[in-house]
Amino acid sequence: MRISNYRTFWDTPTLQASERAMNRATTRHKLLAHNLANANTPNFVRMDLPEGESAPAPSVQRAMQAGALPLRVSDPRHVSLPPSVQPREATPAPQPTPTRTDGNTIDPEYELAQLAENQMRYSMLARIANSQIRGLQNAIREGRGQ
Repeated sequence: MRISNYRTFWDTPTLQASERAMNRATTRHKLLAHNLANANTPNFVRMDLPEGESAPAPSVQRAMQAGALPLRVSDPRHVSLPPSVQPREATPAPQPTPTRTDGNTIDPEYELAQLAENQMRYSMLARIANSQIRGLQNAIREGRGQ
């Protein structure tokens, strides 16, 4: 028997989405910190993650508004989401900004503002995940009659 095929009690859509978003925020934090560390490096090009990676595709938004998400089935035993809904891997993408005379594209003030915004996003996601876990823990405790 393969245990990896079974969902666990903790495997909720909210926790999965929070984990993906927190991983993205962590990756972005590393890129922003790398940008700041190279603020005085000549010819350094700013790096960031592509915008809108977390937004649902327009077809998914329409389906959600209609109250249904169609699924394609490749095998009667498997159910999968269409490729447009599958999570995409976040990879660094250059985001050029106006260059200085030394060719560096880093604006330290902008990077610090982006870093602060990213930190707030991560904190919010951590609170959401923590709240979900507390709810599951309460359900376990109440189920035991404690």
